[in-house]
Amino acid sequence: MKTVLQFKKSLFLFVTCLLISLAGVNTATAQFDDAGEILRSGTNDANLLLQEYLRPFANGFGADLNSGWINSARPYGTLGFDLRISAGIAIVPTGDRSFNVDELNFENLERVNGPSEAQTAFGEDVQGPEMGVFGTNPFTGLRQEITRFTMPEGTGYPYVPAPMIQGTIGIIKDTDISLRYMPTVTYEDINTSLFGFGVKHGLNQWLPGGSALPVDLSVQLGYTNLTSDFGFEVDPEEGQDIYNPYAGNPSLWDNQALELEATGFTGNFLVGKNLPIISVYGGVGFQTSSMTLKSPGSYPITVFNEDYNPVDSSEETREKIIERLDEPIDLSFDGSNSIHAMAGFRLRLSLLTISGSYTLSNYPVANIGVGLSFR
Repeated sequence: MKTVLQFKKSLFLFVTCLLISLAGVNTATAQFDDAGEILRSGTNDANLLLQEYLRPFANGFGADLNSGWINSARPYGTLGFDLRISAGIAIVPTGDRSFNVDELNFENLERVNGPSEAQTAFGEDVQGPEMGVFGTNPFTGLRQEITRFTMPEGTGYPYVPAPMIQGTIGIIKDTDISLRYMPTVTYEDINTSLFGFGVKHGLNQWLPGGSALPVDLSVQLGYTNLTSDFGFEVDPEEGQDIYNPYAGNPSLWDNQALELEATGFTGNFLVGKNLPIISVYGGVGFQTSSMTLKSPGSYPITVFNEDYNPVDSSEETREKIIERLDEPIDLSFDGSNSIHAMAGFRLRLSLLTISGSYTLSNYPVANIGVGLSFR
């Protein structure tokens, strides 16, 4: 009974932290929704800007996916189990919190106001530069500004959170297998699903005198796949000088979204020690991750009207016109993490376990979890 009460208290505290983490994710996605304005610059320039703006999100999330697999070096015994909820928090390096827009090779964009430094998604919560979208006016033959937008702020905190649910069971030959699974979950306007598989295998059994060693040696592999999507909202610009041929079909813009798929793979060599109450471990390993971002739906952009006629009062001959841009974003990111070192612990209070770890890499990750465990 005491263990159950302890678990409920710990679970309550953890869920509170998890909700704060999810609130952070929601804040980040609100920033991404603001980033939808970038699409007004056209396919090539929008991809270039979003590549820089979202890079720390891709790298940090990839690092998160590769964390939290381990809470001890020793595999669980046959039919031993562990059911754990954890949260990884990747730390975005200082150099990935902002970028210089003047160093990018745009086709139609120019900075027209404000500093050259723009924040990435997990940079400071300060306004970025104002960007002008330019084109050649067919009437004057001159390069002129069509519209402008302001680069979105960062979230204000350099941390990328990712909650996980994981189950582990011991099988034969000092081996355990882990499963991460989450059916599609909707939070606010975010839809997320996750799947992962991991395996850990003890090495002491294969070493001469391995059973007499004072520490446990093992190897671990893990793979995680996550898919998510959330809505964009980019509406056509309005003005006396803009003709919108889609004004009678506003539902055309209803399916705007950003879809992402992230994968992570990690391999680790571990050494650790199980004591009566606490287990400690350390290790070295490698990790890879990737993320793809796509934007289904149609998006309105404003361009100069080839049929512009200043002496004609009809809508069709206004100076500017709304054009339709279909599925403009198609980005791929490879994670910046490779070789890493880690250390962690697991505290056992009867069936209740509290675990924590820290992974040192290009994007360091702190991970904390709580669960039920039986060896």
